[in-house]
Amino acid sequence: MSENIVDNDLNIIIKNIKDFSGILQNKTILIVGGRGFLGTYFVKTLQRLNQTFENPSRILVLDSRITEKNTENVDDSNTVFLERDISEKISIDEKIDFIIHSASIASPPIYRKYPLKTVDVNYQGTRNLLELAKQNKIKSMLFLSSSEIYGDPHIVPTPENYWGNVSNVGPRACYDESKRLAETICILFSQLYDTPIKIARPFNVYGPFLKLDDGRMIPDFMKDAFKKSKIIIHSDGTPTRSFCYISDAIIGFFKVFLLGVNGSIFNVGNDDEITVKEAAKSVKNCFKKDVEICFEKSVDPNYTIDNPQRRCPDLTKIKNDVGYFPQITFEEGIKRLHTWYLGDMK
Repeated sequence: MSENIVDNDLNIIIKNIKDFSGILQNKTILIVGGRGFLGTYFVKTLQRLNQTFENPSRILVLDSRITEKNTENVDDSNTVFLERDISEKISIDEKIDFIIHSASIASPPIYRKYPLKTVDVNYQGTRNLLELAKQNKIKSMLFLSSSEIYGDPHIVPTPENYWGNVSNVGPRACYDESKRLAETICILFSQLYDTPIKIARPFNVYGPFLKLDDGRMIPDFMKDAFKKSKIIIHSDGTPTRSFCYISDAIIGFFKVFLLGVNGSIFNVGNDDEITVKEAAKSVKNCFKKDVEICFEKSVDPNYTIDNPQRRCPDLTKIKNDVGYFPQITFEEGIKRLHTWYLGDMK
């Protein structure tokens, strides 16, 4: 059951990227953070693409396994796993053509537990990969930044040219500010060395392989509903988010990666803005049993500090430049994730 959801996601992704993904044939692609939530989908998408290629690509999957979401064996005849920490010096003994950088500690409870490691991975890890890209004279590199670089924005929907409203000393700063600095380093390498870097800013992506104990809103709501028959909201429910289902996000990432102009930055997400309470109701509707929605103050005193009140991307640029349009509604996506969780728990 859970395998069918992922398989269907991959079919949708391949259908939407097949016309421009041929450039990856017979090339070596390094996927960093390949056992994470987003990285897992990148690996599976490239492995599925290889089934359509006359000359398959070579896939190098690099991950430190600190926060891995997928424990499956990813190796096949064209895929190799490398256990490495990108915050330390990286050495790869073969020519690399493309780099997808999705490595980061993105779960709020975990990055607050390991704040310095979070900074090291986002800054030094990105710097190390850029040096690797420069040495290999790669064809394209994708850096997955974050919508968190906008902080609590004054402009919503938020365009890419908005500078941000971000605390540099708050409990979220280790993640937000190091992502901002990583973007700075990417643009500097683009300007100084013509490194073909593209930056994607994901907005609240969710889907299979996002584990129930991840600490982000959607898995938290699902976990509460499964285990407590209630969904706990740690606010009054009026803050908004714009949730993007994983298949839409991966399509957007590949379009940025392979069609975007070097040195460009794109929001990737869904511009359907809903309240936290509305999101909780959609999760509740997935369950046949009665699920209560409760409002409780978090036991974590830092839980809501610097938490943005609204979050919605302006998608004008990505729609116009690379033809990205999200397809999966939140109601459909949340049902798919619920089905995956049911299968994953068996």
